[in-house]
Amino acid sequence: MAEGSTSATEMSESSSRADDPVIRILLIGRKGSGKSSSGNTILGEKRFKVGLKHEAEIHEEVTQIGGKQVAVIDCPDLLDPDLNEEQQGMMKEQLVSGCSAGLSSVLLTVPLEKPVQNEQQILDCIKCLFGPEIQKYIMILFTYQCESDQTIAEPLTQHDQADLQRLMTECGGKFHCFNNRIKSDDQIQELLQKIERKMLENGGNFIMKQLKRSNSKANLVDFSGESPAADPDL
Repeated sequence: MAEGSTSATEMSESSSRADDPVIRILLIGRKGSGKSSSGNTILGEKRFKVGLKHEAEIHEEVTQIGGKQVAVIDCPDLLDPDLNEEQQGMMKEQLVSGCSAGLSSVLLTVPLEKPVQNEQQILDCIKCLFGPEIQKYIMILFTYQCESDQTIAEPLTQHDQADLQRLMTECGGKFHCFNNRIKSDDQIQELLQKIERKMLENGGNFIMKQLKRSNSKANLVDFSGESPAADPDL
């Protein structure tokens, strides 16, 4: 097959390369869920712009935490209705390309002060792009902005328990909590420890082993979750 654009639907899913020294974190979620703020919390400084209305660019920043190299990828709202088809396609291609080196964790940001909305659809989008194996690496990152370092129990009770329980089940019960209004090395170290434990369980990073190419523009999975037509060359 001729060289050309990468198609995310044609990649195979695999977890390997356990010796990769870089912890790569992908942040996903809806607008206003605290993605960029959480990225800045992990990085320890404001690298990602917060509050952009119709962002369609994938951004990556790298830092050192406790002698470990940590790369953070900030992904815009995958279901932003204000982005046109071309912007959506470019964003999907950029996301797959930016994650091709592997992922240690996918953090779905869920704001504690707001009800669950389209998080399930966002998860479906990610699984369409990367395949079902990526689910092993997904963790909920609850975000809240209280001035005090309160526990997660109180704000969790404000959620619709049925919707939240379904989301927690989808993510295997894995979650962490970030207060993006305070500076706390502990919450970052605890997150990295959870990610590294999950990497050991999964045998390393999630990586894309095979990337087929075509002459035309990448024919990526539609975010509606519908499967693409079969490739006659397969």
